[in-house]
Amino acid sequence: MPSHYFYQRFKHITESKALCSGLFMVLLCTSLPSYALTIEQAWNAAKSYDPNYQKAQINEKIGEANIRSSRSELLPGLSLGASSNWYEHEQNSNGYNVTLNQVLWDNSKWSQLNAAEASAVESQLRNLQAHNELAERLITAYLELAKAQGDLRLAEQKLKEGTKMLNVIEQNFKAGKAMSTEYEDTRANQLDIEATRLARRSDLEQKKAALAALISHFPQQVDEISTNNLIQPRMAVETEAEWLAMAKNNSPELLAAKQKLKSVEFKQDQAQSGYYPTVNGRVIYSDSDKARHDDLNASITVNLPLDLNGATRASVDLAKLDVMQAKQDVRLVEINIRELIQSRFNQIDLDWQRVEMAQKQIRSREKALESKQTVYQAGLADADDVITAHNNLFDSRNLLQSLLYQYWLHRVALFKSVGQLNDDTVKHISQALQS
Repeated sequence: MPSHYFYQRFKHITESKALCSGLFMVLLCTSLPSYALTIEQAWNAAKSYDPNYQKAQINEKIGEANIRSSRSELLPGLSLGASSNWYEHEQNSNGYNVTLNQVLWDNSKWSQLNAAEASAVESQLRNLQAHNELAERLITAYLELAKAQGDLRLAEQKLKEGTKMLNVIEQNFKAGKAMSTEYEDTRANQLDIEATRLARRSDLEQKKAALAALISHFPQQVDEISTNNLIQPRMAVETEAEWLAMAKNNSPELLAAKQKLKSVEFKQDQAQSGYYPTVNGRVIYSDSDKARHDDLNASITVNLPLDLNGATRASVDLAKLDVMQAKQDVRLVEINIRELIQSRFNQIDLDWQRVEMAQKQIRSREKALESKQTVYQAGLADADDVITAHNNLFDSRNLLQSLLYQYWLHRVALFKSVGQLNDDTVKHISQALQS
């Protein structure tokens, strides 16, 4: 008797601790979201941390420096010189000179300046493209983490409700109201739920690491998409043609590809300049302690290149090939954007229709589970029926969550194709999230 008494007390204490622990976790989950990392905070952290984005900003500054360097070759150049000569049999001499050089005509340098200006604009567009791509990677990583977090929460909720169901069936089994097969099937189902929960936890840790790689710190919790009171958000524009027009005018990737084409066309002009003459002017003022008068000298030099070894012709041919490649790059970007917009635009409406259908499935399966539980308690159904209805309900809840995140990821891809993944878009997405 005493041992049985202590066993019952220990069991009661253990169950009480488990209940308190469960309540603590519920309270913790309800209080943590106030400290959850918002998508706007993650976005600001990614912009200040991501190396590719930082490199794009540096490349923009390099483009500006290249313009200054190319322009300086067309401006006058001034140099000072001094000399001191020692002779064994004559008097030593000292002198100095001032030389002014000016390019009067050199088509290659003008083409180089034009190419540098085009490259600088391309660098600015590449910076916008890096901004756009970083936003997509950040939003995708954030939403995938939010989904994994929601999947784990649903798995824990399913485990909790499955435990209640297992306890009821166990009591019925001990009372002789249920067969052993029903009890064993319920236990096996509960083990499957626990295995799923562990898999969800593993996936959550992986998604946390993926987001941490973008923001430099490990997030504990993020906001999630609400599955209540769902209303389809309005699109920026309503037709596919409008999306294609917006992409043509705003896509950083497409604009950068077109700007690169201009840059290589100027480089082709620069290569062809090897056939053209150049004209340079020079003014030299010199004086020395042995000269009776100072000396001012001016000269104009004309150079006419002769491409005897074919170097200029080879450079022109290579430049033409670069232009051809750049044109194909533009076509490739245009094709990819058109394909993405056409697929995502049509898919988004279907995604939302599936979201609405999943909502209806959840309501239907909630009623089905309640009916199965009522019938089972009356002894008119097997435990397998309740287990199946329970699993179907949580499958529908998981499906609804997956469809919601898929819907938003497709919207993000659509925004990226038109270069609209900016601070306003991140703020717009944050409105669909809740703590």
